[in-house]
Amino acid sequence: MAATTAGNEVVLKDGRGRLLRLSLKELLFSDRAAINPDDPGPSAGDEGEIASVVLGQLDEAERREILERAEHVRELLTGYRSGSPELAREGDPRDEYAPPTSLEARYAAKAAELGVSSRSVRRWVTAFREQGEAGLAPSQGSTRKSQIAVDERWVETAVEVMVEHADQSRPSRTMVIERTRARVIARFGEGVVRQPSRATAFRLLESWSDAIRCSA
Repeated sequence: MAATTAGNEVVLKDGRGRLLRLSLKELLFSDRAAINPDDPGPSAGDEGEIASVVLGQLDEAERREILERAEHVRELLTGYRSGSPELAREGDPRDEYAPPTSLEARYAAKAAELGVSSRSVRRWVTAFREQGEAGLAPSQGSTRKSQIAVDERWVETAVEVMVEHADQSRPSRTMVIERTRARVIARFGEGVVRQPSRATAFRLLESWSDAIRCSA
């Protein structure tokens, strides 16, 4: 491995004995490379990816959002944002998440604190328990960046509006976006919840079309 002006690069030998020079980024993310460990550990055949790989594909703002969400989950489960009393931060544990508090009460407190539904919080906890921080990242696909960039409160309100109009054959996406915007402002206040761009909102609604059909 060598540090160059173009970034970190590696020299390696492929299965045919040929020497190759690749950027470290290409080695980690290219389909040309596979991880085959000699000892127990992550491999290319695993269904999921390790957290470092998943988080490495996100930009700084996205990683910060995922890591912050992980802190919320750890606080809910343990009372400590770090997940450990030995690494307690100032103010930990807060009364609403202190260990004697019931788990149900902690779910409710966290949902109220973040302005999301208890169902969303439960979904985060399940994903975190199964895959750690990597489980909190959105699944790969064309909507990955838009999903992580949109405020959870906007998403839940949009779903709420769509469900209310599910009896319509093809509710207009424009109508759903406008009613979601109005409801978010009425519920949380002007400027509190960041509204996604129209293009992002359209992509999100399109990704949900299998469940609730929307027209353009």
